[in-house]
Amino acid sequence: MYMKKQYDTLLKKMKELRVIEQIAQILSWDQEVMMPKGSVMQRSEQQAYVATLAHKKQTDPVIGKLLKEIKEHTDYETLSYQEKRNIYLMQRDYDRATKIPPEFVEEYTKESVISIEKWKEARTNNDYNLFKPHLEKLFELTKKYANYLNPDLPAYEVLLDLYEPGMTIEKYNKIFDPLKEATVELLEKIKQSKRKPDFSLIRRKVPIELQEKLSLELMKLFNFDMDKGRIDASAHPFTGGEYDDIRITTRYALDDFTRSLFAVMHETGHGCYEQNLPNELRYQPIGNYCSMGIHESQSRLYENIIGRSKSFWWFYLEKFKKLMGDIFSDVKYDDFILAVNAVQPSLIRVEADEVTYNLHIILRFEIERDLFEGKISIDELPEVWNKKMKETIGIDVDKISNGVIQDIHWSGGSFGYFPTYTLGNVYGAQFFAKLVQEIPDWNVGLEKGDIKSLTDWLTKNVHHKGNLYDPPELVKEVTGELPDTKYLIKHLKDKYSYLYGF
Repeated sequence: MYMKKQYDTLLKKMKELRVIEQIAQILSWDQEVMMPKGSVMQRSEQQAYVATLAHKKQTDPVIGKLLKEIKEHTDYETLSYQEKRNIYLMQRDYDRATKIPPEFVEEYTKESVISIEKWKEARTNNDYNLFKPHLEKLFELTKKYANYLNPDLPAYEVLLDLYEPGMTIEKYNKIFDPLKEATVELLEKIKQSKRKPDFSLIRRKVPIELQEKLSLELMKLFNFDMDKGRIDASAHPFTGGEYDDIRITTRYALDDFTRSLFAVMHETGHGCYEQNLPNELRYQPIGNYCSMGIHESQSRLYENIIGRSKSFWWFYLEKFKKLMGDIFSDVKYDDFILAVNAVQPSLIRVEADEVTYNLHIILRFEIERDLFEGKISIDELPEVWNKKMKETIGIDVDKISNGVIQDIHWSGGSFGYFPTYTLGNVYGAQFFAKLVQEIPDWNVGLEKGDIKSLTDWLTKNVHHKGNLYDPPELVKEVTGELPDTKYLIKHLKDKYSYLYGF
């Protein structure tokens, strides 16, 4: 009974911490969507206060004392798997937090808020120098943060593990190397194909108000609960919030509706994962999401494997045409399918096709790795970026806003996040291969508009498992195998050999 009382006290403290972190998330959302431009310094103070308050809660010595007492209790082995998993996650996070000085939390949080605003300004003005001093400062702070956590490991290794438990440079190399080789081979075959997509089909001007209607309809189609979420526009698409308050953003382009369409599908995947986390485990560590790689598996799966599929558009194209009025009335199914799955090297990661997307991630991974190893400097980033874009993807960068400052991640200190996107593609393809085994007629159902069977399977097998397992174990729990790149490679080869006729 005494140990149960200690355990319940810990869970209560975890709930208090989670609520504070949710407040911080909504402040971040507001900064991207609603905050007046001149409010950044005030917001940095607000975010720093909330972050230091959360840090104080996280490092409460009582948490350490309770964890120690529970783990040393003679009845510890009588705890369930879920209870032990909670204890493990609480201990891990407590150990990390107690290594970070509170004054550092305040400094880091303030600078990240300011840096994001400077990134927006630099991107709008196509001027790297506006952002560079803030990027330099945040980079140094991030290295310091990693060193606090583990001074015995290279900083980038520490950061990779934060976003995806257990991942290292070596493990990522083992995933990226065969994937890069297969992608280059596939690209060459696509280039030689006589089938060429008609890009004019997706370059037709679509009024923003129609794109907004399309966004709402897509979110509902994918079973996102609009009573517990919303969608807005921002400089960079993202998903924020938790549980009953999920905020999705996108960005619209008048001459390419697919930018927003697939961004909305992507963010809806994130949002549905958050909405469908196990309600009975809410506020417990095991009730949180598993990892960023697993999170990205859902967003990339919703966006590409379902959202770009032949079966989805067989069902949805006529509804899409009706919603768009006369804009696409003459479009034929086969032409449209090839257009929305067109493979063409491009500058912008979030607009990249399904095949070349992973090359964008590998490029960022290599740059981050070299940056933290001291092989390149912040000053050299634009030049290095442009060179790698030419070598890896085969195109020249026309301006800095389409190059090294196109993504928001570094401005907020998210070094080590990028590799999880490709990891998400790997996980997602493996999850879907298992789904196809269990629902062999999934495509027939989808052609009739049955998306719910697919999203229900993902909810049952992935979302509802929360953080009960580390990522590799979760993948094995769902599919019977540890993560394997072969499923993604097979998915890409099968799909694009069909579309491009080879």
